[in-house]
Amino acid sequence: MAPLPSAPGTHGRHELHWDPAAERLVALARNAHRNVDHQDLRDDITTDDVDYWYRLGQRNAYAHAAGILIGRGVDSTAFAISERLTAALEEGVTDLTRLRTTTLGAPTPGSLHQSPTWLGPVAFRAQYGSDGVHRGIDHDCGMRWGAAGDQRISLRHPPGADSGLLYAYDPTWDEYAVLSRAASVQAVQAAITQAVATDPHMAVTDFAALVSVLDVARTLQTVTSVEPERQGLEL
Repeated sequence: MAPLPSAPGTHGRHELHWDPAAERLVALARNAHRNVDHQDLRDDITTDDVDYWYRLGQRNAYAHAAGILIGRGVDSTAFAISERLTAALEEGVTDLTRLRTTTLGAPTPGSLHQSPTWLGPVAFRAQYGSDGVHRGIDHDCGMRWGAAGDQRISLRHPPGADSGLLYAYDPTWDEYAVLSRAASVQAVQAAITQAVATDPHMAVTDFAALVSVLDVARTLQTVTSVEPERQGLEL
């Protein structure tokens, strides 16, 4: 197989990887997204919270695993790939050929892994208010992040949920940035421990990438033991 283009977010050339296993993971992410995208589930989020967050976490787990495999384990590349894949799914893309082009293609402007979009308080509440799909309790992950050591990272999720909205706040500009729409609680907790020990003022985007990689490490073990037929796999 001919070398693929350089991966986004890396220096020099880095060959991406696509094989039947990568296609299977992308298909699993797509199929899991169909369960997340049921209109009745979105409209009645208050009565189906556990099921919704489980399905959303399952979709993102497959997408993260695909990113790790396609990106050959390079953290920033894997994070970029998984974010592009989930964004495409949320835009209604279901064709595997188009999804492959998306995961291997050039980064889109404002990709979360490169430079997150910072929003003012009003815009942030309008898009990610705690009374909508991303409702829940905010859990403080520390206000020590970034070059100045003053950015706060928070994880918002409903009680009992295993994933939630990971976002950063910059007090200097009074702005917010979404780092992940479905970050694993377990991965975030592990990332805090690791980051404090190695880079206590880690950039918020690097922290998000670390969360993604830690979550995928566990997911990969699960995916390899799943029978495609039981997941309704369609290639």
